[in-house]
Amino acid sequence: MDDDELWRRFARQEFTPAEWTHEMHLRTAFLHLARYELDEAHLRMRAGIIRLNQRHGLEETAQRGYFETMTRAWLHLVGAARRRTRATSSFELLDQSPELMDRALPLRHYSKSVLMSARARAIYVEADLEPLPAP
Repeated sequence: MDDDELWRRFARQEFTPAEWTHEMHLRTAFLHLARYELDEAHLRMRAGIIRLNQRHGLEETAQRGYFETMTRAWLHLVGAARRRTRATSSFELLDQSPELMDRALPLRHYSKSVLMSARARAIYVEADLEPLPAP
């Protein structure tokens, strides 16, 4: 699926739970950052992910559903990779930044106890180990 189709399907919440993978999260973050500044990209990602979770019947709880700090952290990581590589598509980004496929990448910046807390799920929490890179 190309970036235009990905953008349309995310906007319409057309991903199945099986399709809404880590890779799709990363590609969607790239597309938001290509269109909007960080804060606006974050707001739009939040709204889109919550709507998609609702469509999937996922109940938002302290243990499941939308994760505020994780979303913001990944936007920083994707944005930094985008800036570094000057990628013009989400495919280029992932090809040139394979480290993004490591789902544990935020743990370079956060201790597990901080990142996996209910607080970090509900609100954005600053990194406690190493600052996140500028997007």
